[in-house]
Amino acid sequence: MMARILILVICLAYVSTTRAQNDLSADSKKLEIFLKNLDGLYVDSLETRALVEVGIRAMLEELDPHSIYMNEEQFTAANEPLAGKFNGIGIRYHLIDDTLTVLEVFEDSPAEKGKLRAGDQLIAIGKDILSGRGLSANEMSVFIKDEQKANQPFTVWRNHGREKLYTKLDRAEVKVSSVPAYFMFDKHTGYIRLDKFSSTSLNDFRSALDALNEQGMDNLIFDLRGNSGGYLNVAIKIVDEFLDDRKLIVYTEGLHHSKRETYATSGGRFLSGDLVVLIDERSASASEIVAGAIQDWDRGLIVGRRSFGKGLVQRTIEFDDGSAMRLTISRYYTPSGRSIQKPYDDGVSAYKRDLSIRMEHGEFYSADSIKLSESLVYYTPAKRKVYGGGGIMPDVFVPADSIFPNGFVADMVGRGLDYLVALQLVERHRDQIMTTYPNSTEFNDSYRLAGQHLLEVKRLLRLRGIEFTDDEFAAQLSEMEKTIKPVVARFAYGLNDFYMVNAHYDTSVGRALENVANNTFKELGLNQ
Repeated sequence: MMARILILVICLAYVSTTRAQNDLSADSKKLEIFLKNLDGLYVDSLETRALVEVGIRAMLEELDPHSIYMNEEQFTAANEPLAGKFNGIGIRYHLIDDTLTVLEVFEDSPAEKGKLRAGDQLIAIGKDILSGRGLSANEMSVFIKDEQKANQPFTVWRNHGREKLYTKLDRAEVKVSSVPAYFMFDKHTGYIRLDKFSSTSLNDFRSALDALNEQGMDNLIFDLRGNSGGYLNVAIKIVDEFLDDRKLIVYTEGLHHSKRETYATSGGRFLSGDLVVLIDERSASASEIVAGAIQDWDRGLIVGRRSFGKGLVQRTIEFDDGSAMRLTISRYYTPSGRSIQKPYDDGVSAYKRDLSIRMEHGEFYSADSIKLSESLVYYTPAKRKVYGGGGIMPDVFVPADSIFPNGFVADMVGRGLDYLVALQLVERHRDQIMTTYPNSTEFNDSYRLAGQHLLEVKRLLRLRGIEFTDDEFAAQLSEMEKTIKPVVARFAYGLNDFYMVNAHYDTSVGRALENVANNTFKELGLNQ
């Protein structure tokens, strides 16, 4: 009952949809009296701050799924991915056999200065054991970032335990690019992957775009799969690189915020080449602004699966104790007028289950399973139909089951053994791999899972309980190779090389290349 009363009072005090009917002074006074009486009269001891936080959280959930309250720790954690930097030792890592394994060492980081390399396994910090304790990746991260442990040495296994090293690593501010990969797929087509829209994303993206333009890029595949969004202004500036001057990029509007339109300016870096934007069900918010603007202006082709459907704009309001709330203040609309926010009338719980519901209904596997409302049809300048009502519907649908492995290979991937297999191959044959294939391009063109490497993979998987017959293994060898080969490239060469090798097996990338090659852009009136 107390929580319900508090929710009501806070709702009146903090959010007003009809300001003229609210008396904020009286409501604030009521809240003050309420809390004083709780503190002075309630039968048991209670903490009013905790109760206030519960009330704020619950009240915001009643408004929409993206208005949220965060305590100080949550607020700090939420901001870190968008800062373009973090405080730590400077590694990307993966848990393999319950052991923290280094995937990448960031440039000019404490880890690089301490001579860590991909494949190293961090076993302990001082007397605190990391491996074998069932710790989550987040729990391990807390240990690693703890500055109080800066004077304690890391115990490092190299070559899968054949070498043991001890090294002290400082904690420092480490810069991280939001563009983990960019490369020329062939002589004419470039690829850029953007993980998030952070404070550094515009510079990261422009640097990648300039580098590819210098290599003679004519066409671009822009990968926004899994990109959950970030800063709206960054997304707008990235779209600006693709659109002609004075074309509308996005507009926002809310009850207390009048319509605000944002237009492209002159001087974009990629205004004429064929453009494909890759999206999936986890592409959200800022990613949908980009995809929506590109689609609405017939500037490019959208390939993949229907995006998440987040079209609400939040403002961050900070409190004196370091906590904050993100309050939805308006909706954003694509140039054609589409609101791509999916419905949330059934409450937060149902909203959070939306992706599971889509999967259950078969939407990830068949475009025919997607329910599109003809009442929410919009038209592009080339007279193509585009749809509102929840997410960006791609022009070219790519089902999920054409991307993921099956059979015993799926079992291997599900248990994370693809990374273990790749790590052991690189650790045992690093010199041979690097001598035979001096760079990832030659590796991609010529490496095959065969000979001694193939025998070792079979042996390791059977030792780990993966069951298969020799005939089953032979039948799935190509599936096995396309799963393991990119990870071998990651350990041997780096993250960019992982994406480059993986792109040659990626169905969505393949569909993008097909449409660039077969004159689809001209037939649809795109990029004219």
